[in-house]
Amino acid sequence: MKKIGILPCSGACNVGMLSTKAVVKIFDEHENVDFVCALGLPLGIESIIKNGKSSDSYIALNGCPIKCATRALESADIPVTKEVVISEKFDIKKNKNLKSEEKIDQILDELKRLIGTLEKE
Repeated sequence: MKKIGILPCSGACNVGMLSTKAVVKIFDEHENVDFVCALGLPLGIESIIKNGKSSDSYIALNGCPIKCATRALESADIPVTKEVVISEKFDIKKNKNLKSEEKIDQILDELKRLIGTLEKE
């Protein structure tokens, strides 16, 4: 079974928190999904980079167009296989409502779809 690493952006805004919430829920449902540490990669922490590189493919779950999740993976020379920008894909305005659950089911459906696609590759 292919191991899929997912990196949420975890930004201090609604779409950042939605990315983290979605990955936490997916992590509980899929034994082949690994939750990649967003902060340890760009900081160059060797053990986190080693763990981060242990997956077969990677999903960058970005909250907004700044694409911090994508950039964090790239900073550690980890190839981004699939990329999502929540604010654009789901038409969610970025704000400071950290408790938002807006469109979480749609975000989860998209992650499940991407995981299914990667498992078949």
